[in-house]
Amino acid sequence: MIFAGLGLGIATGLFFGELVAFLQIVGEAWIKLLQMTVLPYVMLSMIAGLGRLNYQEALLLAKKGGLMLLLVWAVSITVVLLFPYTFPEWKSASFFSTSLIETRPAIDFLGLYIPANPFHALANNLVPAVVLFSVAIGVALIGIDGRQPLLDGMSTVIDALMRVANFVVKLTPIGVFAITASAAGTMSIDELRRLEVYIWVYVVLSLVMSLWVLPGLVVALTPLRYRDIVGSSKDALVTAFATSSLFVVLPLLVEKGKELMDRHVRDKEEAESAVEIIVPVSFNFPHAGKLFTMSFVLFAGWYSGDSVELSQYPLMISAGVASLFANVNVAVPFMLDVMKIPSDTFQLFIATSVINSRFGTLLSAMFTLTLTLLGAFSMSGLIRINAKRVIRYILITVLLLGLTIVGLRSFLSLAIDNRYQKDQIIANMQLMNNLVPEQVFVAPPPEIPALPARQNRLRIIEQRGALRACYWSDNLPFAYFNKADDLVGFDIELLHHLAYDLKVELVLVPAVRRELTRDLNRGYCDIGIGTLITPANALKAGFSVPYINLTGAFLVRDHRRGDFSSREAMQQLQAPRIAMVPQRYYAAKLRGYLPQAEMVEVASTRDFIDNWSDELDAMVTTAEGAAAWSLLHPQFSAVIPDSDTIRLPVAFPLPKGEEALEDFLKIWIDLKKKDGTIDELYRYWVLGKQDKHRQPRWSVIRDVLHWVE
Repeated sequence: MIFAGLGLGIATGLFFGELVAFLQIVGEAWIKLLQMTVLPYVMLSMIAGLGRLNYQEALLLAKKGGLMLLLVWAVSITVVLLFPYTFPEWKSASFFSTSLIETRPAIDFLGLYIPANPFHALANNLVPAVVLFSVAIGVALIGIDGRQPLLDGMSTVIDALMRVANFVVKLTPIGVFAITASAAGTMSIDELRRLEVYIWVYVVLSLVMSLWVLPGLVVALTPLRYRDIVGSSKDALVTAFATSSLFVVLPLLVEKGKELMDRHVRDKEEAESAVEIIVPVSFNFPHAGKLFTMSFVLFAGWYSGDSVELSQYPLMISAGVASLFANVNVAVPFMLDVMKIPSDTFQLFIATSVINSRFGTLLSAMFTLTLTLLGAFSMSGLIRINAKRVIRYILITVLLLGLTIVGLRSFLSLAIDNRYQKDQIIANMQLMNNLVPEQVFVAPPPEIPALPARQNRLRIIEQRGALRACYWSDNLPFAYFNKADDLVGFDIELLHHLAYDLKVELVLVPAVRRELTRDLNRGYCDIGIGTLITPANALKAGFSVPYINLTGAFLVRDHRRGDFSSREAMQQLQAPRIAMVPQRYYAAKLRGYLPQAEMVEVASTRDFIDNWSDELDAMVTTAEGAAAWSLLHPQFSAVIPDSDTIRLPVAFPLPKGEEALEDFLKIWIDLKKKDGTIDELYRYWVLGKQDKHRQPRWSVIRDVLHWVE
């Protein structure tokens, strides 16, 4: 019935599409009914299970269970580290991400694990804190005489909770149908298509783990047979897969564990107590589903071009295991930050979790059952190291994983279009809005009319009917010529908005950075594209108020990222040669930051990439600009040193002494910040967020039968 509900749900979702999105409410209601009894069950079963033991048995359980936990962790992490070997060759880069400069929230382990108020922990589903409270009460009961009536009463309540849970479980086919229909009807195919590498690898390896590696380990070390483990647990596994919640199947796993133990042990009470304790306790340790999220860090590094090196694996594993005691949505950004991978790739993790979370939960359920059986059999003295069975298990596992890795890599290399195309994205970007007529000069105009006497520049612009702006190209993503030879970029589009509000045309004339002040003051142009403000610049020209703050960074070749990842790493370099566009103020700052470095002036970022990148170690620039250049040249990366985020104010340069123009721009920039114009342009040009109108999901009823619009 469950499998029928699953299949019917997928078919319904594909047929009706987003019309069945409302079924998500039915699915969520069923999940909440399943969750209703879980936390009380966890608390009472742990207290009762521990309370029935003596101190010697409790210590033995902790020792045996801990040893088995380390064993299953080791197996799971080994498989996680195999993920990169399945990924095909890939070349990538990305737009700038604000996550590179965000401060990560610290994980509150104390609040998560220590229940200052047990009722608060129960009300807020703080499972680790509830477990610690339950362990404390259960251990305290061990030494109390007359505990049996209390334990009997708890057992009665546990039986009542199981009756409620079993009734809700009978509704599983309906709940599974509702969840799968809603997911199949609303899932974004386009979003999943670009992430199919990770989805394919995750699904296949999680199934290999769930259906052989973990149950095979139990078969190799206990009297159980493979069909016993998988056959008896299939309903719990399917329910975990359908609900994407390990929490709701904990009572089922307890019952299945007891059934399997009762077939092979004499002391059933001790075995059942071990099962009742291990299942809820194991929920609070990183299970295989959580450990598999570390594979996303490896994928994100491959996807973004910041691959995790073999030497970084110990750091990733230690940081990953520690952080995965918390919620994965906290742990994954933390691990991305530790491994210096753009944290906005976390959005890809959310997208892939639509599918992967279900297979991860299935894996977690099998992990929990595996750990429970190994721990309970170990405590009962029934773990047997049979060399023949162990060697057979190892050989089959190695062969199966080897074939899986080779097969996945071959399939993905052939089936996935991994051509690098992000250079085409920025090369083909157009202005979102051509608000005013524009005239773009590639060479300086032949004649510059003399400025009228005793008139401020703002009045001249209004009388002329045109705003003349100086630009220099190759200033990605602020001003550059796209593939169609149109002058585009953040600053160019912002100048369109300025000309529109002035009710004039826009004339764009080329300029040289060093001569901009002279060009402004002599009337060649009225305004320049955004420029970093420095004391020297402010003495020679006027400036608007800053309209954006950029981030100091280095542009380096990919293999040199680690050398510039922090001040400490850079100080280990012997006389690095750093390129920079002539800028005396920031050159002095850089010399104080890296006194051993040699500064080399280059004309532009393009000049560095084309002519100097083989001779120099890096170029100091902005992270926003470096990220844009890395899209065109993915062998380069933008690097922001840890804990040294430097914000650089950018403003429009103006003619000296033009107070009316400065006052107008002060008001205008404030308006553009508050009405969202600057944020919209920043999202489009700097962050690369190209919003598109969302079309309804493909469905049979809409796109094949055409019964609905």
